[in-house]
Amino acid sequence: MKNKFIPLECGDDVISFEKDAFQVSKLRELVIREIVNKWRQKICNYKAQISDASVGSLFGSISARDESIAVSEFQLNAIKDCQFLQSGKNWQKGKLKISIYIYPNSHNSNNVCLEFYPDEPIEIKSP
Repeated sequence: MKNKFIPLECGDDVISFEKDAFQVSKLRELVIREIVNKWRQKICNYKAQISDASVGSLFGSISARDESIAVSEFQLNAIKDCQFLQSGKNWQKGKLKISIYIYPNSHNSNNVCLEFYPDEPIEIKSP
């Protein structure tokens, strides 16, 4: 992927995959809902096996022999071919990068960032 990308923040813009198309705001909502559902399902299964478990105790730290490393954030990335339609422009082919940030030991809200990487270079209009 090229370094130039378009952060997808406008809810009216559209992302199209092979079978479905979504407004950016709806795609973000669906990704968050799926992550939360899977997270809760796995935690419930874990709690059923081990009493008094929490997300913090499950993912709070990792061990490397005698060292404990605190985990403050997980970042998951997915990349998928797509087309992007920005208001007032033509369809662009490229790749969608979905970055999911999960904070297991914090009251921070989990976050999803969407970025579009066009196959063709982004045209910059000179003043």
